[in-house]
Amino acid sequence: RSKRTRSTSPMSPKRLAQQQKIKVCNEFTKPFSGSGFFDASFPLSKGTATGYNKATSALLKKAITGTYPDTTIVWPQVLISEGGMPTLNDAKAIVDEDGNIVFIWLNNAGIGTAKDNDKAVLVAYCPTTKKAIFAISEYLRADEHAILNTQSFKYNTIETWIGFISADGKDAADSVYTGTLAI
Repeated sequence: RSKRTRSTSPMSPKRLAQQQKIKVCNEFTKPFSGSGFFDASFPLSKGTATGYNKATSALLKKAITGTYPDTTIVWPQVLISEGGMPTLNDAKAIVDEDGNIVFIWLNNAGIGTAKDNDKAVLVAYCPTTKKAIFAISEYLRADEHAILNTQSFKYNTIETWIGFISADGKDAADSVYTGTLAI
């Protein structure tokens, strides 16, 4: 095969806009790469797409907004987990006195496929540092609270989400945005 040559013609506005969207998306997903987190939090497989690819696709379709070059992420539209389980209707996050995030929700087990033993999926993302703290925790839906150690984000503003995956890891609930917090 011959070596590919670079085009000398300028990129079209559509191509520049798409490249900018992908760049913004990759800045968010990079802290998760190599961890297998998205494979667990996006478990329903349709074809051969990895969880990371499904998360990237959901981000591009639902949460990227603006026109080139002012492309941004709409934080409440970001999904950190996705699946067929019922999502939470009432979830929030607060900062405790130690600088950790405490997620609080109402247990909706028994609705659809939601069960008491579903595991909480917790995410905190700092747009300033472009770093994330995330966990598929040992906290269960029945616990109605979970704590994520975010002391390393002290003096930053962060975005937060909670979701759930089934105990067997075969299904998940669409995540819920729990707001912007100052640590």
